[in-house]
Amino acid sequence: MKKYVLPVIAAALILTVNVKGVKAAGFDPLYYAQRYQDVANTVGCDEKALYEHYVKIGQKEGRYQNAEEECAATARTIDIQNARAAGNTEAVEQLLKQQKKAEEAAAANTLGANAPATANIPVAGSYVDVDIANQTMTLYQNNIPVLVSPCVTGTPKNGRSTPTGVWYVLEKTPGKRLKGPSWDVWVDRWMRFTQDSCGLHDASWRRKFGGNIYLSNGSHGCVNLPKDIAYTLYDLVTVGTPVIVR
Repeated sequence: MKKYVLPVIAAALILTVNVKGVKAAGFDPLYYAQRYQDVANTVGCDEKALYEHYVKIGQKEGRYQNAEEECAATARTIDIQNARAAGNTEAVEQLLKQQKKAEEAAAANTLGANAPATANIPVAGSYVDVDIANQTMTLYQNNIPVLVSPCVTGTPKNGRSTPTGVWYVLEKTPGKRLKGPSWDVWVDRWMRFTQDSCGLHDASWRRKFGGNIYLSNGSHGCVNLPKDIAYTLYDLVTVGTPVIVR
């Protein structure tokens, strides 16, 4: 199985231009999906879908686009409450003006619904995308796919499906024996992303990856990868790298 490392220089230049407005907006898709689980459960973890929700619905509902914005708003709310409790009407008025300016600035930096489709894709750091329906694993760096591979995820029966959601690489081990009720296997590259031991790893016992293998002969929840892909991925991710499973 060959790995596919895609050229990134030209694509990087194009993306830098197309998503400039989103960079200014400061939208954090990982924060948004984790903070608003109801949204993630409805639209999924696709960055474009999350951003479109924020633009069309989230802002009107008073949702925040990143953690910094929420912290700043919370701090202002506390200051306003304290000023009101102290009877300082002048301070309350100033804080309310600051709050209004912050809300207007956030709205001004958000792209409108008629912006080009390519501009609706937020820029993020490195993250791993696991697409269960298409059985692919993609490593993105600044929204550019740099490593793409077929994979095998958990069999969707008996509670063995790979858990969907936004996770993070919690552990990297260059060699590990995985043991369970009915398995005892050695993997060369182990990248755990859930507390209950689901991870990305090589699977030397498999001859094929991708397609519909997972429906009848999937994993017990892990993401099985070809050996060379697992080795490359291991070298490119770090503990803390987001893993989006959808």
